[in-house]
Amino acid sequence: MKKQLLILITICISVIVHSQTFNQTDSFGNILEYNVTSATTVQVNGITQSNINVNIPSSVTNGGTTYNVTRINDFALGGGSVQISSINLPNTLISIGLQALSGNSLTGIVFPNSLTTIDDYAFQNNQLQGITIPSNVTSIGNGVFRGNPLSTVTSLATIPPSITTVAGNNDSFVIGGDRSGINLFIPAGTTGAYVTDIGALWTGFNTVTENLNVGDTYVNGFITYEVISVANSTVKAVDYNTAGGTVVDIPATIPNGIITYDVTEIGNNAFQSKNLTGLTLPNTLTYIGENAFFINDLTTVTIPDSVVTIDNIAFAQNQNMTSLVLGNSVTSLGDASFRFTSLNTIIIPPSITNIGVVAFGGLGGINAITDVYCQGIVPPTISTSSAPNSDTFSQARSTIHLHIPAGTLGAYVTDPGALWTGFNPVTEDALSIDEFELAKAAKVITTADAIKIVTNHSLQLQDYTMYSISGVEIARGKESHISTNAFASGIYILKLNFDKGTTTKKVVFN
Repeated sequence: MKKQLLILITICISVIVHSQTFNQTDSFGNILEYNVTSATTVQVNGITQSNINVNIPSSVTNGGTTYNVTRINDFALGGGSVQISSINLPNTLISIGLQALSGNSLTGIVFPNSLTTIDDYAFQNNQLQGITIPSNVTSIGNGVFRGNPLSTVTSLATIPPSITTVAGNNDSFVIGGDRSGINLFIPAGTTGAYVTDIGALWTGFNTVTENLNVGDTYVNGFITYEVISVANSTVKAVDYNTAGGTVVDIPATIPNGIITYDVTEIGNNAFQSKNLTGLTLPNTLTYIGENAFFINDLTTVTIPDSVVTIDNIAFAQNQNMTSLVLGNSVTSLGDASFRFTSLNTIIIPPSITNIGVVAFGGLGGINAITDVYCQGIVPPTISTSSAPNSDTFSQARSTIHLHIPAGTLGAYVTDPGALWTGFNPVTEDALSIDEFELAKAAKVITTADAIKIVTNHSLQLQDYTMYSISGVEIARGKESHISTNAFASGIYILKLNFDKGTTTKKVVFN
């Protein structure tokens, strides 16, 4: 008898505790009613609303006890006289009850990863246009999203959640069951389970797109990308459709479904022989592959500071290339990486440690290179050979003026084993790091009848002075577009004065 009485008392205490309700005010001033569902959990039971925004916390404390908020109860936050337009759901939430948020004005919602079930009609008659179902959701009830202007649905679960697929009003997504206006995004390799397998319920959507796996390709803006890493959301450009034109601006990021990928590499042969005349590279790039831009018509190339490696033949045979700016993180230039170009002046930043065979020069037997500026105190490793096709500089070094930092003549030229030999002349007058940064920020582009001075937004051109190769001043002015119709063919020195310093450029008129 005593044992039965003890059990009865325990049950009564449990019922009392679990039926306990209390109120708490959220960060927007709404009074939320909570109902205790266990010794450690509560559910949201209702609201006294004073704001169109609602914030449900992950935990609440009452009577010295802290409870996790794990459920929104049936009808708890259904549309009242003031409709909810936004709501924050906590990362402790496990289930959302019958009509829990129906008849409001929600235009978007972020479901927490903890969520597993959404009961019937929970979000009917709102303004949701796109939804993302977390990977732990296993059940979506009748009519949950009906009466919303849905255009996209993304499900992250590899095993499709159970849904209602009917022609009537109980379809999980639309009144009448016509899903032809909705695009569906699902995990890679799950089209069968969601759509095509016998008994699959996620049918009738306008399009079905699988999110990408490593090695999968995707076209965005005429460029084909391949996924490098799913975990890091990175891709490389692997091909280009020339219908996009001859000027290419490779973006830093590209979207696919709900995923945004960083573009970190240019793949081998990606833009080979595409007749490109203009190119912008993003500051997310770390690697440019073999033959990436081989055989094009590029005249100027700026390598962003993010790039570490430029591989073999990457920019070779861009015969009109007269301007090259290498980023400050590049450590390696591959074999023939800039061979058969028209580069006259080459600036090697201090980050570069290795330069491959015939990386520069070799344009039709013409000694195009006139000056090489090396910024590093430690000389980069190069190939030194009497055979032009085995040397880093595929032309006679005796025609190249080598500029190196002060005090480095031994390391570059005269010490035993030094590789930077044969240049004429060699002077210790390489730009300082500040001057180098200024020179890199200011670009001079030559056209058939003009010179264009191009800078970033932080530089303001004050004036310029043009000198002949013998040092005679022939022109000066303040404009950034200089007509060259009156200039004879030859080599000229352009001195540029900016608000942050002065730099000089060598230009050639043909």
